[in-house]
Amino acid sequence: MVLEQNSNSDRQKGKTSHIEKELVRLEKEDLYRQINIFDVEKESTLKYNEYRILNFSSNDYLGLSKNKSLLRQLNQQIRLQISQCSSRLISGSSTKIDKLEKSLSSHRDTQSTLVFPNGYMANLGVLSALGDKETAIFSDRLNHASIIDGCKLSNSQVNVFPHNNFSILVDLVKKNSIKKKIIITEGIFSMDGDFSNLKELSKISKENDCILIVDDAHGDFIVGNNILKNYSGTPSFFNISKEVDVHISSLSKGLGCYGGYVSSSTLICKYLVNKSRPFIFTSALPDFLCELANKALAIVKKGTRQKKLYDNIDFFHKIIEEYKIPNVKKIRFSPIIPIIIGSEKKAMGISMELLKKGFHVQAIRYPTVDKNKARLRISLSAEHKKHQIHNLLDTLNRILK
Repeated sequence: MVLEQNSNSDRQKGKTSHIEKELVRLEKEDLYRQINIFDVEKESTLKYNEYRILNFSSNDYLGLSKNKSLLRQLNQQIRLQISQCSSRLISGSSTKIDKLEKSLSSHRDTQSTLVFPNGYMANLGVLSALGDKETAIFSDRLNHASIIDGCKLSNSQVNVFPHNNFSILVDLVKKNSIKKKIIITEGIFSMDGDFSNLKELSKISKENDCILIVDDAHGDFIVGNNILKNYSGTPSFFNISKEVDVHISSLSKGLGCYGGYVSSSTLICKYLVNKSRPFIFTSALPDFLCELANKALAIVKKGTRQKKLYDNIDFFHKIIEEYKIPNVKKIRFSPIIPIIIGSEKKAMGISMELLKKGFHVQAIRYPTVDKNKARLRISLSAEHKKHQIHNLLDTLNRILK
């Protein structure tokens, strides 16, 4: 990157010199970010600089964002208005939002649900409302940035425990004298792809009177109770749904739509309506997005796409083992597969090489992950074909060697 010359006056340059210095530092440390333009085409294909490449960086795990039956209904759903153009407490809600919230409550087996504009705001909204100076929050160290920011906004006493280290968590909880306590974790962690042991967390929260919150953005609609085949996320996968006090999730990943939601008791949802600033002061999710999410939920319940995804995950790990590609943890049912590279520069170099060969695999660097823990984050979808996965890994194997 070459920083553009600032055409403003010297006085104006003085105001922003620290910004320029920071950008130069980021570039030197291989931490500089820029936006690439990818246009979505059919299935898993993207258009990039007139080239067609395969997308292995999307969170569209079930391929529903390009589902033909949903796309055919888009124009019908948007025929009356594009957006609510106001918050729900100003202009009121709608039957479409109400219907989606009821469907999601049934999906999560909870009393009530609130739809948020996105999952990030759902995390901010819950934590900033439920937490205060008289609350202690216990958060896994690898929790998503939206959880970290929500903890900060809450003004609570924040205790970060090592990733999935529940013995240290128990010590932290027991030693803390504050009465109001919250434990928060992700169901499937967004950068490592591993599961939180929700059975153990539910036991700790129950024994210590803690509110248990699970952000299940990457497990929702993907996994669930294997006997019931309900695909309602990691709490159901671990058979502890009723032990979770607040379920937070996204509509823009496994469901392939857009938005976020919170499912909980009627009491907590009523409290959020009155106390959650991101809910109170934000425009409502547009009706057409709510309607499409409802229809996507009906497709999810069939389970056919999850089976295709699981098959692709198993096939991916089979080829990984054949090529003996190192630093890949095998986690069944997780569509997020990181390949740890270490060096930020090397990870970026491999990502660029893959792009030249026709594969979009994003390199993830600090501060999203720890320094010198840079990785290639591969996201598998039910849309991917076996030969596409094989070609990706064959190409990666040659680059690594």
